[in-house]
Amino acid sequence: MNITTTDLVNLGGIAAQAWDDCDIALKELNESFGKPYDCAKDNLLRDIKIAEQDNLDLSVFSGEQSRFKFRQYDTNIVVRVYRKPTPHAKLEKITEKITKLEEELKLLKLKLKHETEQLILSKQCDNITDKIVLAFGRLK
Repeated sequence: MNITTTDLVNLGGIAAQAWDDCDIALKELNESFGKPYDCAKDNLLRDIKIAEQDNLDLSVFSGEQSRFKFRQYDTNIVVRVYRKPTPHAKLEKITEKITKLEEELKLLKLKLKHETEQLILSKQCDNITDKIVLAFGRLK
């Protein structure tokens, strides 16, 4: 099958129109439903945080018997509480090691990028297509 530039431009026009229609519909949908949902979710989260600070048992909002299962809306709200340890010297020492290793990793990635560029420039290595992606956006 031979695909021409004209074929791709025609398909691009179809995709652009579909994206435009979808983008407009999503904006309208967000105005009608997204903003009220975000507001309600933010209010609930704020009050859950206050309840947690007041030592309310939040476990009643998880598991099979969760009080946040609303069958009339076919909706389950999951409350995830993430905890972190209080500061401790042993943990700080490990964190310092992790930070150092992450910095080393970043430097090694830069070295890999540089070496790759040098090998490609000197024709010792080639680039091959890894993947192709599409991004749609508004013209400015």
